[in-house]
Amino acid sequence: MVENEEDATPEDGLGKRTDDHGHSQNNPQKDESWDLAARYRDIQRYGYLEAKQKKEMSEQAIFGVIKRAHESLGPVQKPYGYLNVSQDEIDLSGGAYHSPELDIEETLLQPKNRGFYEPVFTVQVERDHGLVLVLDTSLSIKGEKLALLGATVAAVAMSVPSHALAILGFDSEIHEIKKFNEEVSLYDCVERVLSIPPGGFTNISKGLTVAREWIQAAHFKQARVILISDGRYTEGVDPVEIAKIMPFVYPVKIGKEPFGREVMRSISDTGLGNFMEVRDMKELPMQLLSAIRRWVK
Repeated sequence: MVENEEDATPEDGLGKRTDDHGHSQNNPQKDESWDLAARYRDIQRYGYLEAKQKKEMSEQAIFGVIKRAHESLGPVQKPYGYLNVSQDEIDLSGGAYHSPELDIEETLLQPKNRGFYEPVFTVQVERDHGLVLVLDTSLSIKGEKLALLGATVAAVAMSVPSHALAILGFDSEIHEIKKFNEEVSLYDCVERVLSIPPGGFTNISKGLTVAREWIQAAHFKQARVILISDGRYTEGVDPVEIAKIMPFVYPVKIGKEPFGREVMRSISDTGLGNFMEVRDMKELPMQLLSAIRRWVK
């Protein structure tokens, strides 16, 4: 980290030599975009960088996070369910019922007026119960950890219907990333995560309280809340008390430290949610999406 910005130069400010566009000239085998993602906050605050150079490096960092999300997930598999719909319902929807896939082999017949029968099609539709990602963005989440949190957000955003997804970060304050029914691009979601300012205590109860308010306002009665944190709250009331009035809270404990595990397990025990632990944050995007497919049924 550069202690004195005035002494920094484009050659050594990020700990490596760069060309005119901020591209690394050292260790070509290293994923430069991911390295920039881990240094995103530094890039924004370095005063010696020209505006164009800073913009190019920031864009490269964000695309690096999105690339990591794709690599972690492989083919995108969204949570699906099945409905039985009539031909009239399909016609009324303009030939598509939530863009379903018709299963002709599962076509049924149901009685209609005057003894006639009409086909009923089994269609596959995206699950949209509602999902809120509640992300711990306190001081302990920085550098590569913050970039991995961005990759996790990107992975979930690619895998859940946009209108039914909400994302917020919390420390001492709430950082709105995406609300229900808000159209936000994948790029913007990642940028908002990486741009969360450092600092603040860990107020889990505030994060859960705001998630509950968003769910009530959006009328997603079956919405799932996925809490990602190490569980060590340093501000606010006991989050277990807030979780008691929220039936679907799924705590995801991150990190190898045992501290906070009891809190996260207790949150899970208050309702219908499940507890999951991810000791290595590099595994978070893949493991979380796998869990979402089980939890959102």
